[in-house]
Amino acid sequence: MTPTMIRALRERAVASLTAAGVPDPEVDAELLIGQVLGVGRGEVQAKIAMDAVVSPDAVAEVSTLVVRRAAREPLQHIIGRAPFRNIELSVGRGVFVPRPETEQVAQFAIDALRSVAEPVPIAVDLGTGSGAIAIALATEVPHSSVFAVEISPEAHEWAARNIAATGAENLELRLGDLADAFQDLNGQVAVVISNPPYIP
Repeated sequence: MTPTMIRALRERAVASLTAAGVPDPEVDAELLIGQVLGVGRGEVQAKIAMDAVVSPDAVAEVSTLVVRRAAREPLQHIIGRAPFRNIELSVGRGVFVPRPETEQVAQFAIDALRSVAEPVPIAVDLGTGSGAIAIALATEVPHSSVFAVEISPEAHEWAARNIAATGAENLELRLGDLADAFQDLNGQVAVVISNPPYIP
């Protein structure tokens, strides 16, 4: 079997993603190829410039990922990670991918938490999802005590994984409904933040 050049693989992926109306098909194609090859986007571009070839197995795997992306599965779910501020989160089915706008929401909460005069200000994140905002609060305001709650067991698992990866000891995750998750904190919370899902 004739080896496939990465350039040709990229061109086919871009064509498929373009036909499906995926925004930024070139970027997505390179990221998907990089996911399969275990390299970053820059190295994919370097391999294209050097006329590198890929194995038939890699071609098949990239093709499968391209089909998933063309069906509008989030790119971050396919590659399993999403950048957020200065961290990288694990994401997948069962949790929403943090949007760039969520970084601004986190900044408001960080600024508010930093302005609290208490030695250990308390913040809560309602409906934490992947844990993005809670992790940002805990890591960027390390003298704080942050509590996060998530009602979805699937999303809770992603948040737990992300929190464990950061090693933030000032962050506690709870599984439950936001209405009664923090009864023990009544009258102690300085900052409350929430960025709930706005689509079904």
